[in-house]
Amino acid sequence: MTRGSGVKLNQLKYFLKIAELGSVSAASRYLYIAQPALSNQVAALERELGIELFTRTVKGVQLTAAGEKLYHHATLILRQVESARADVNSNEFSPRGEVRLVIDASKAYSLLPLLVTEAERRFPDVQLNVFEAMSLEAAQQIADGKVDLGLIPNAADLSGVEVLPVYRESLCLVGKNIGLEDNTETILFEQLADYPIVAPSRPHNIRLHIEQAALEARRPLDIRYEQDTGLGIRCLVNSGIANAIIPRDVMEVELQRGEISALKIIEPRIERIHSLVRLKERPVTTACRAIEALMIELVGRLCEQKLLDGEAQS
Repeated sequence: MTRGSGVKLNQLKYFLKIAELGSVSAASRYLYIAQPALSNQVAALERELGIELFTRTVKGVQLTAAGEKLYHHATLILRQVESARADVNSNEFSPRGEVRLVIDASKAYSLLPLLVTEAERRFPDVQLNVFEAMSLEAAQQIADGKVDLGLIPNAADLSGVEVLPVYRESLCLVGKNIGLEDNTETILFEQLADYPIVAPSRPHNIRLHIEQAALEARRPLDIRYEQDTGLGIRCLVNSGIANAIIPRDVMEVELQRGEISALKIIEPRIERIHSLVRLKERPVTTACRAIEALMIELVGRLCEQKLLDGEAQS
């Protein structure tokens, strides 16, 4: 088969729009391109790659298995092109471009409002898109190149990434009607066995972390319920059905209202480190470095103000 002069960026843009809308005619109207010309561009892309990208149906088009793969790659390629274009027109005093950041769900409540406000004030030409996710999903987003930067716990075991530790936190037992009798703020690790626990399923980071701590301490835990969303964990804790071993600031609102209590776990403590993480092979833009430095500054500030219950590491 004769191949052309290579895949063109416009062809990838057209391909993505057809895939998103599920119709060549709809994409033609959106892009203001005649439908025959758009179909010819897709056909040329298929000839260049030697694969079929769409299957035609009475309702429009659907991606083939190969098309699904190209959709993923094309999205990343076009994002990188736009990122490069913005980066060459920026400098450390005026960063430009998009930064996609994922934050572990446990830190979203404490960090997100301040981060968004400060980023908008200091870097008006940076488009900051922040996503929150459980640590397992957040790590996968970084590995897949879907985000530029992540703040996630216990990242030392991840491969192919740059890891910068920024924050060490202690975990607490959080629940209703705990620690009220003796008015204490701590709980011994060995006492945790007396409390039904809700935790994410394996291999979520915090589940593995607390189970490893229990194994090392030779003290069993009563992990009675599994919930893989922050909302599910909060529901069981707020209803009094179970307790959770989590960072204190995850449920700061309920703690401030006096609806639940938090006891810091001691002897031994359960600690984990949150790090800024990015792929090694991905070029680091000026905008990304600006957001990275801002994150380090804000985490330090929140630790000083005791809004994050831990110690800054940078």
